[in-house]
Amino acid sequence: MSVLSTPLCRCICGSSRSDDLDPSRVVDAFADDEPPACSLPMHGYLSYCATTDQPLRGVPIREGGLWLLSAEEEVAMVTLSLYVNGFAFTHKGREHSFSLSPFALVRNCKFQATTSEGIDLSDFKCFKVSLFTQGACFYFGVRATKAEEREAEEERSRWVIDISRAMRLVTQSLFPPFSIACEPIDSVALTQRRLLAGYLLHHDDMEIASVLFCELHPQGCDHGKLVVYENETCQVVVMEICITERSTCCEKVGISCSCFSIEDHLFSTRTLAERKLWLRAISNVKVKLQNRAPSPTREELVDYRHAIREHIRMSKAAFQGQAPMDALLHRHPKRSTQSSMDEGEELRGFLLAPPPALAAPGPAEPNKLEDFGEAAKSGFGHHGEPPLSPSDPVEAEGTEEARAAMSAAAGASPRLEASSSGRCAPASTLAPRAP
Repeated sequence: MSVLSTPLCRCICGSSRSDDLDPSRVVDAFADDEPPACSLPMHGYLSYCATTDQPLRGVPIREGGLWLLSAEEEVAMVTLSLYVNGFAFTHKGREHSFSLSPFALVRNCKFQATTSEGIDLSDFKCFKVSLFTQGACFYFGVRATKAEEREAEEERSRWVIDISRAMRLVTQSLFPPFSIACEPIDSVALTQRRLLAGYLLHHDDMEIASVLFCELHPQGCDHGKLVVYENETCQVVVMEICITERSTCCEKVGISCSCFSIEDHLFSTRTLAERKLWLRAISNVKVKLQNRAPSPTREELVDYRHAIREHIRMSKAAFQGQAPMDALLHRHPKRSTQSSMDEGEELRGFLLAPPPALAAPGPAEPNKLEDFGEAAKSGFGHHGEPPLSPSDPVEAEGTEEARAAMSAAAGASPRLEASSSGRCAPASTLAPRAP
């Protein structure tokens, strides 16, 4: 079993799993080199395929034996292979591979149950890989005796950290080089009330994720709004999302996960720092609306922008863009609003739900992936995820903090607020509000 202790490379490592690794193309994904100046085409916007059936790139960056917990209460040993853009394993003689998307997360979990075969699941240090926009969740575990509990905990932590890095790399590979903007564009009237603007990934449907330029406007006429453009020229408006004092705005809870939702819209940022910035700014707009604050004057807008720029300046390293890299998802040739994806054959027999003995009671929800039996249809909230357990870690930034969070056996979780985009933590708990 090989363990990747250095940062993941930012290269493609070949175009498919059969390609050889080209060492000349391996570059540190966390290098400090500034990316060369380039921008998106000035017409239209980028869309990528977000399905799980895309080819895995290059050779595995990590392989090892893990226990797979299936929906039929089966606990089977598999060899998990982690690639730069996905993972694969063989179960019952059949190989299964899944490419990652920006809308996925990994986190610890803990089960206090015994299967029908008498296997005590509390003996496993478990984690889940949730492909929540595809309605699928995989549970893996490291078996631990009391004498080996520390080693099992460390092994799980290494897996979770490496998987979270792969997810971050896939996400960052889709963004063009850009900097967060606060100043409006003189020639575009709609941008004159801009507080904050930058590229975000938007979950269009099960098949498509689009790179869109988003701009936050302050309160006015009882609402604020997020204006979504095709690109940074702000010539074409794709949509406007109204923000009221009752708008649901929350984050997905996972290790190094940068996803958040506003009402029914699911987004992903380039970095964790950018997600915190967006959620804090949106939360501030909601607070102004709750307090019935008037529309800001020109001078107040200048002050708000200065506060945002100062926050970015104080955390400059966290807002630096990634070095250029090839996109780890396929470009979508033609955007479609109708999803024709059929994942039933690919995911059949695996976890849309935890084992029946572990499922918490909850309303059933229709699922596009049908042939999984009743165990796959019960006990889940949105997107095939079980209720948050007190043993689940909250998000942590950086390797050391992530390891510390994942090592915690139990702890109090923040009160969660549900949205149609999945189980989330409320944005208001993220940070103190700026004036």
